[in-house]
Amino acid sequence: MNLVQPCLFAQELSIRGAVVDSITGSPLQGVSVLIEGTSNGSSSNIEGKYELTVPRGDMVLVFSYVGYQTKKIPIAGRREINVALASDGASLDEVVVVGYGQQRRASITASVVTVSNEEVKSIPTANAVSGLAGRLPGLRVTQRTGEPGAYATSFDIRGFGAPLVVIDGVVRDGGSFSRLDPNDIESISVLKDASAAVYGVQAANGVILVTTRKGYSGKPQITYTANVEWQQVTNAPEVGNAYQFAVLTTENEINGGRLPGETTYSPEDIEKFRNGTYPSTDWYDVVAREYAGMQRHSLNVTGGGERIKYYTSLGYLSEDGLWKSGDLNYQRYNLRSNVSGQITDDLQAELFIDGVLENKNEPGEAAWNVFKFTWMNIPTFPVYANNNPEYLQDMTYPWHPLAMTTAAIGGYTKTRTKFFQSSLTLNYNIPFIDGMSAKLMGSFYNQASFTKAWRKKYELYDFDQLIDTYVLRGIQNNPSTLAGDFRPLERVSVLGQLTYSNIFNDAHHVNATLVFEERHEKNDNLWAQKQFAIDVDQFFAGISENQQVNSSGIYENANQNVVARLNYDYLSRYLLEAGFNYGGSSKFPKGKRWGFFPFISMGWRLSDEPFIKQRLPFLSDFKIRGSWGQMGDDGAAAFQFLTGYNYPSGNYIFDNEVISGLGFRGMPNPNITWYTVTTKNLGVDISLQKGLLSASVDIFQRDRSGLLATRLLTIPGTVGAELPQENLNKDIRRGIEVVLGHTNTIGELQYNVSANFTYTRGRPTKLERNVDGNSYLNWRNNPLNRWDNMTWGYNITGQFQSYEEIYASPVQDGQGNRTLRPGDFKYEDKNKDGILSNLDEVPIARSHIPEINYGLNLSASWKKFDVNALFQGAANFNFQYIEQLRAPLPWGRNSLTMFMDRWHHEDIYDANSPWVPGRYPATNYPASNNWNSQFWWPDASYLRLKHVELGYTIGPLRKAGDMQVRVFATGFNLATWTKVKYVDPEKDPETYNYLYPLMRIYNFGINVTF
Repeated sequence: MNLVQPCLFAQELSIRGAVVDSITGSPLQGVSVLIEGTSNGSSSNIEGKYELTVPRGDMVLVFSYVGYQTKKIPIAGRREINVALASDGASLDEVVVVGYGQQRRASITASVVTVSNEEVKSIPTANAVSGLAGRLPGLRVTQRTGEPGAYATSFDIRGFGAPLVVIDGVVRDGGSFSRLDPNDIESISVLKDASAAVYGVQAANGVILVTTRKGYSGKPQITYTANVEWQQVTNAPEVGNAYQFAVLTTENEINGGRLPGETTYSPEDIEKFRNGTYPSTDWYDVVAREYAGMQRHSLNVTGGGERIKYYTSLGYLSEDGLWKSGDLNYQRYNLRSNVSGQITDDLQAELFIDGVLENKNEPGEAAWNVFKFTWMNIPTFPVYANNNPEYLQDMTYPWHPLAMTTAAIGGYTKTRTKFFQSSLTLNYNIPFIDGMSAKLMGSFYNQASFTKAWRKKYELYDFDQLIDTYVLRGIQNNPSTLAGDFRPLERVSVLGQLTYSNIFNDAHHVNATLVFEERHEKNDNLWAQKQFAIDVDQFFAGISENQQVNSSGIYENANQNVVARLNYDYLSRYLLEAGFNYGGSSKFPKGKRWGFFPFISMGWRLSDEPFIKQRLPFLSDFKIRGSWGQMGDDGAAAFQFLTGYNYPSGNYIFDNEVISGLGFRGMPNPNITWYTVTTKNLGVDISLQKGLLSASVDIFQRDRSGLLATRLLTIPGTVGAELPQENLNKDIRRGIEVVLGHTNTIGELQYNVSANFTYTRGRPTKLERNVDGNSYLNWRNNPLNRWDNMTWGYNITGQFQSYEEIYASPVQDGQGNRTLRPGDFKYEDKNKDGILSNLDEVPIARSHIPEINYGLNLSASWKKFDVNALFQGAANFNFQYIEQLRAPLPWGRNSLTMFMDRWHHEDIYDANSPWVPGRYPATNYPASNNWNSQFWWPDASYLRLKHVELGYTIGPLRKAGDMQVRVFATGFNLATWTKVKYVDPEKDPETYNYLYPLMRIYNFGINVTF
């Protein structure tokens, strides 16, 4: 026996290795590794590693994985065999990042979409999120402004609200996502249904998972990318000149009752403005230029050996604003270092470091305020009094655009923000349990911003020609002030994870995950302001009088999660995923902090059924899937269960001294807790001829309960406190997503077409509100069970063409229509009572949030050329014209040129001359023309040519070390088709349409790899 046993051992060989994706280098979990001709073998774990014992001899290992080409490799006496599997060309090849792990695309049973580095890295904007619009079904992206460093792009999943953002396994925020260098992103996954439930209390609005690039085994690869860009306003209203201002002012005065001979401007004045005898000031042209520049540079190095792998990158971005002063600009520096090291055969360490430093410089006034005053400033005023640059011209109010956009005159706002994220991860392949691995991760995030706001005093003058003297008319920012705002934020998180993955009898694939995670977040603030007698922009130079110190937005909270998940599939045909998140939040009282959030999803890959394969061999993939899950949201104001006082609250005077007082908090609610979200999703995926044609359809519904509201009860004033918020309300949101694709190769031409469509809307199903007094008021005011996104107003039927028509119409001015004129808006009298009132209001529009989003992606390559284009659009929403876009001559000041297209008399000085029709009513119109109607709420649906890129690749150049060069040209926001005039349909009307405009971008770049 003793002589035989060593011989048996000598006849066996222990083999280990790792299996990765041939393109991305990412480890592949669950790869079947079998000895050819037998059922003996193993499978790769979460790190892509495998180990098995084989008999000595001429054996061959077979590596197979759904969506990848099977590879056979002779052992040839080797003890370590590493394998890179290539895609089989179908979408099933994807390894998709999901919560706390990875899954094969073929085995996913939930609604998850991804985008790769190839698509993301071409985004030409400073904000990485802006370039995702139209690329991913269900991800709704709205770019509200193009201001440098603003990062005001909003995004959500299926209209649910702001999603949870997780970058490399660490919970971050939307700001961190937006500031990522697109070159550093490996992939983005969007979890839209129960797949997000693993994140529990904070996953109610879905989850976005971002994975950054890692190193690989191989020689170092250095890549440098440079981009030079020019930006131009997509669409903006034209500001009226002095002639137009004089014409509209004269009309306005006469329509208001002033005699023609008593108007501010005579016919001779108007003619001199028209022919240029009198000067005209274009206030927008005074401060703004047509083009603004931007440049981006990225340098990364990646590579490694058997033990150490690394990816390191540096990024720099510099973006200028539109102001001619050059005082609006933004710079960003990105640093990333992702290093993994194999400490032992079973223990791997990963150290990820990510840093961002940004500087935003802007003049003393916000951009939206500058646009407001450049639109309305009177063009008959010069920039300088008597055209002397030493004296700014007074305009009867102190807002001078040149001072507002020039730091040396009116001051500045400088914001410097530092972001630092680090994480250390240990991955351990447990050797004594086949398929078992462990993970331990700790991460630290710090964000610190300091804003220095200097408001410098400046003076405005008139020139009195009679006495040849400059007369001081006003002082703005008096006295000069300096404010400082410091905001530090810290997040610390720890995570422990156990994963078991194995295949039994070559048919039963089991993957189980158990996770514990804890996150702690703390935010602080200090704000201070001083006044100045002399203009030295440092705090030490300020005076002590009226100095202020304050703090706001201070908080501290923590979350804990225990996650368990089981994935099972039989022959990759019958799929099951189930689990739970048991999560807690420090925002709630004991007994209400923890919640149990279960989830389950199932799928059936009919395309793998023998009876389907035989009859429909062209059907590469046909999968039916469904999911159900519960999640929570702890977005409530923290600590509403506590009693106490608010301090400071109000001020009191004692002995001529101001003393801060105490204020009562509202009544506590010891039962307050998170609100619960239940998601349901049904989907089907179809692929023909390995992606030649493909389609995916999802229908979904999200129900929320326990939404916070205050109970409508009357309590005596002697109680001295308000009622607390309670978990009272409910709502529902549902919709559909459709994705269609076509991929083909014809000779050397490869092309891809992909279209996506998402429609979502919601309504409240339970609402705490007072009972209406009658059925009409209930119909008008009760939103319960009524689809949201609705705006009420009057149904416009046209414009009055004559006084006869006016007097024969229902009264809409309360004075028998005596104040109305031809050209004024005419509305429908819905209740037929002869009077236009709020009783005639009906739904006329939706809000400015689109219900429908869609995109069309086109890409092709031929030999060394490549081209891609993205059309993106939105529908079922409306744009609101407001303030200066709604009426000419606001506050007696200038108008936008569009109001020249108005009803007016042929001779503006003769009220008896014929009317000339126009788009807008005549000036000085009655209040009824301002009523909400379809005229002021146009359909904002649009189709935009969002992105176009044309590239040419040179190389590899053998004599230059296989260097490869790609040159490319990119356009962004190139063209927009919409019914909205004068402004971009994506702009946010809630800021009176004054936000910094969206920009059209022309980009030229070069990418060098060696």
